Amino acid sequence: MNEERHHEYEPQDVEPEAHEVEVKEENSTYPSRSEWRPKQEEHVRHKPRPNIKPLLLGGVGGFLGAALFFVTVMLWDSPTSRFVTNELTRTEQAVTVTESDVTNAVLGAKTSVVSITNIQRAFTSDSQWEAGAGSGVIYKVEGDTAYIVTNFHVIEEADEVNIAFSDGQIASATILGEDPLNDLAVAEVELPENIEAKPIVLGDSTVLQAGETVMAIGNPLGVFSNSVTRGIVSGVERTVPVDTNSDGLMDYNAEVIQTDAAINPGNSGGALINVRGELVGINSMKIAEASVEGVGFSIPVNVALPVIDMLERDGQVTRAQLGVTIQEVIAVPGNVREEYGISFDQEDGVFVEEVTSGSPAEESGLRIGDVIIKIGDREIKRYVDLRDALYRDATVGDTITIEYLRRGEARETEATLTEAT
Repeated sequence: MNEERHHEYEPQDVEPEAHEVEVKEENSTYPSRSEWRPKQEEHVRHKPRPNIKPLLLGGVGGFLGAALFFVTVMLWDSPTSRFVTNELTRTEQAVTVTESDVTNAVLGAKTSVVSITNIQRAFTSDSQWEAGAGSGVIYKVEGDTAYIVTNFHVIEEADEVNIAFSDGQIASATILGEDPLNDLAVAEVELPENIEAKPIVLGDSTVLQAGETVMAIGNPLGVFSNSVTRGIVSGVERTVPVDTNSDGLMDYNAEVIQTDAAINPGNSGGALINVRGELVGINSMKIAEASVEGVGFSIPVNVALPVIDMLERDGQVTRAQLGVTIQEVIAVPGNVREEYGISFDQEDGVFVEEVTSGSPAEESGLRIGDVIIKIGDREIKRYVDLRDALYRDATVGDTITIEYLRRGEARETEATLTEAT
């Protein structure tokens, strides 16, 4: 498989001294000691196609991620008491935004945003070096412990994670859980004495509207902590393809907020807030082309919260599995098409290369050579569509309807999804 990557999107967490490339992850500036490969029971091979470029949301790891995003991605309509929420009734009426509104919003949120340094040990000695820098958001405080959400690619392969608070104090954090698919990670840190650090107020990203004022707060270039940029929501419910494991294949269609608020290297994992100072997104990436300006992306807070909850509680994200190894039909060779009776005009769908013994796929009657074309209400044209159907539309224990072709004949079956191991 071709490992060469040509990114169109850039995760925003690279240390300032990193050499320039067209697009890169923060941690691509140092040699990887252990290339991450998530367990993917739905594996795909396909031919490269123009105009589809990988992105990490996960770098944005990620953006923007990856986790973004998977089986339990749901609207967080009623955040529990575990999180700080705003009790004010929201309306969709237009409001006049003043400079004082912006200033007050930033003032209320900035102490909740921290700078993060990824520390790694050298291969041949016990010396350490700063592999990258990013940002994070305090979403909960219990006693002397603060809980921080950031991007996975900010802390990837870190031997130590240092947190710098808004007043400059520094403490070492412990990573509780990571999710490369959604490009999210959760850490906990013991608060230094006499520190001004409070959890950010959580907003509702489902009510965001294009044109609404937002501000990005973070640590651009790893040196300008608590920097603020102002812009608007350029679009909501955007989807961008992400390559979470750097294999050149699109693993997921990330749902993101598009904004023209400047998101620079080091801003990854920082806060996107509204004029009430509420967190509406986790900044993750931008389009990195010389001809493009002001196209950044954030993970919607309503998408991130269920992931954060699982990472804090379980250290990982629970995902569903069907139990098939697949390949996009468009990439199936002619001799294989002839063997399994697949029309040469058939370009959409995923070809079943292998069925795992005892899996939901086997129990549903799926066989090698079948072409899955629809799951539930979602048409399956490419690999990312299958991932979306399993990780966004369904959850473990759900019974899904599968429409497929067997030697050109349309068929239908049902499968009850199990937890991926």
